[in-house]
Amino acid sequence: MARRSCLPAPPALPPDHAGLDRLEGPEAAARLYALAGAGEEGAGLLLRRADLTGEDLDGLTLAGCVLEGCRLTGAGLRRASFTDCLFRQCDLSGAQWYDGSLLRCRWEGVKALGCNLAGACIRDLDCTGSRLDALRLDGAALECVRFADTSLTGANLAGLRWKHLALEEADLSGACVTGACLRGLDLRRCRLTGLTAGESLRELRGAIVDPIQAAELARLLGLEIR
Repeated sequence: MARRSCLPAPPALPPDHAGLDRLEGPEAAARLYALAGAGEEGAGLLLRRADLTGEDLDGLTLAGCVLEGCRLTGAGLRRASFTDCLFRQCDLSGAQWYDGSLLRCRWEGVKALGCNLAGACIRDLDCTGSRLDALRLDGAALECVRFADTSLTGANLAGLRWKHLALEEADLSGACVTGACLRGLDLRRCRLTGLTAGESLRELRGAIVDPIQAAELARLLGLEIR
């Protein structure tokens, strides 16, 4: 498994979102609901303020779309697939998105508290300024992913598989990394208070930390630094 950093590829979207079919509010929500129900791919859409709280959108497929201020809280998004999509100021809290996929997507100011992305395939995701507390990524596969200025407190990263993962000013307080291999991962710009790992901390072997973090992690093994 390669351990170098890389920048995620940006979504393939037209400049200034020119030419996208613009839908807002109930009209945008109705289009998404219809696409999911028909099993059809939605492409070239700019969707604003769609409220699909608690709706069943299993299998939803979008490509080359922009979602702004949309609410998908508690929505069913099982096996949903998003390619070349921008999420801006959207709320995905509690969404059941397991076994889904994200390819060349960007999250800006996204709120996804307790969102379930277990087993998901995520490639080229750039996530900035977001709140992803209690996010479930257990068993997920990440490649070329960056979390910057983002809170992942209490996130479940158990069994996480990754290749080219960047964590910049990420808060991993209370996160669970049991069963994940973090060898080569640079954690120096992360907050690690209360991190949960296996009893031997084998998940953290080879991870890159600073001296202060090393002393904090040593306490998990019962060591007292003087």
